[in-house]
Amino acid sequence: MQKSASLIVGLVILCGCTHDASDLKKLATALEQPWPGSNLVSMTMTVRESGGHPVLHCRLQNPYWKAIALDRSRLPWRQPIYFVGTVVTSTGRTFAIEAIAIAYLVGPPDPFSIGPAEVVEGDFELKSLPGNARVGPPIPRNEDTLLLWSYGLPTYGETPPQELSKYDRRAMQYVTLTGITFLPRRAMELLAR
Repeated sequence: MQKSASLIVGLVILCGCTHDASDLKKLATALEQPWPGSNLVSMTMTVRESGGHPVLHCRLQNPYWKAIALDRSRLPWRQPIYFVGTVVTSTGRTFAIEAIAIAYLVGPPDPFSIGPAEVVEGDFELKSLPGNARVGPPIPRNEDTLLLWSYGLPTYGETPPQELSKYDRRAMQYVTLTGITFLPRRAMELLAR
């Protein structure tokens, strides 16, 4: 993730992005397609308003030619505390976010399958992203930013477990989802309220 952050900071500087939102948004739009990493599942995130506050809309897609089995209780919009990444401002400043090492209750397992080319979508509030006061100052709320993110998504492979009683004994694999999301100043200002 640090190499991706460095790449984006370099692009922000080389492209001459100013404090103008359109420059940063153009960069984010060009980069927001699913990044390489997992060929089993990919995800994009965009900001939208819901009920007067910003939410991140997640679109999880299976580009693979086989079904993939996931657990609904561990989807990114249900467990946003597991996101890690870096926020990059239009001036090139970076702010780390990382999952917090705390005991966290997860809902009971709810396995399901996503077929080839199927999409699952969900939203979560922007304020639910993990913050990390130990790393440095808070993310600025008065400018446009880019969020370079990753999320470790557990999967059962191609088929969900038939018996939930064997859920804990079945080895789960993790797929790393990665991407870039444009966080407009307006959304960041609403977050500060």
